[in-house]
Amino acid sequence: MRQRGFTLLELIVAIAILAIMAGAAYAGWFNVTRIAQSSERVVESYDAMERTFYWLQEDFEQIVNRDMVDELGGKRKSIEVSQAGGFVVAVTRGGWANPALLQLPPRSDLQRVAYILDDEQRLLRRYWYHVDRFDLNAYRERKLLDNVDAITFRFLDLSGKWQNTWPPEDNTDDDFALLPRAVETTIEVEGIGSVSRLFVLPY
Repeated sequence: MRQRGFTLLELIVAIAILAIMAGAAYAGWFNVTRIAQSSERVVESYDAMERTFYWLQEDFEQIVNRDMVDELGGKRKSIEVSQAGGFVVAVTRGGWANPALLQLPPRSDLQRVAYILDDEQRLLRRYWYHVDRFDLNAYRERKLLDNVDAITFRFLDLSGKWQNTWPPEDNTDDDFALLPRAVETTIEVEGIGSVSRLFVLPY
């Protein structure tokens, strides 16, 4: 009995069908991979946002009313909002454990911290080993968050009014030498949007 094989036309049709199925499978795999990568980036952004708010909470809720002395000998408030760049907010906080007492010159448990938004839209947390700025290079810095469009602060004063800076620019009241009652922080991040948190300060 003579065996019948595939004709050329049948092979071409089979190859075409196989190519269409392979293309559809690749397109589906590519879309799944793209969605998974996008979801992973979003999750990483939210994790970084939570870590950022963790550090803000740590710093604001342990703030102390202690002025610092800058490199020129001038006094800076325990909360300082920058209007001219360099940093967005700086605070003096307590609770910085120093069990080994190995840092020279010896440091206290107070710490000066600044949050910086750089030209690459990165939010950085910088802290100095000493509150008073006699050593400009004795600091550490870590990146907290990428793709930050803006970060703003509001301060609840002792009369219950919100202020956009601290001390307020038109301050004529000695009460503003004290700490605000609370700080509201709003961070705008690309791909996430605007997120706000309220921190109650020790009083």
